[in-house]
Amino acid sequence: MRERDVERRLGVLAARRGGWSVKWSAPGTAGVPDRLVFLPDGRLFMVEVKRPGGRVHDVQPAIHRRLARLGWPVHVVDDADRFFHDVVDAAAPADGSGS
Repeated sequence: MRERDVERRLGVLAARRGGWSVKWSAPGTAGVPDRLVFLPDGRLFMVEVKRPGGRVHDVQPAIHRRLARLGWPVHVVDDADRFFHDVVDAAAPADGSGS
């Protein structure tokens, strides 16, 4: 499985939940997460996509720490199904109200 396969699956799973996974491009700023995953109820996940077993590179950990200090954790994802099960669905409001 390649990184683009994980990215594609992330998009499919987001769409199934009424959301949208978009590529994040920040010209002039290396190391930003690959994807922004927007979900209903105002939920947003920043995702660095890797092939299974892949690792972050060079400047990425510093960017991830900077975003986390601002309250925006970056999730390094090499298995989209596991990410949605363990992180996204686990964080979903129990009543679906968003509050």
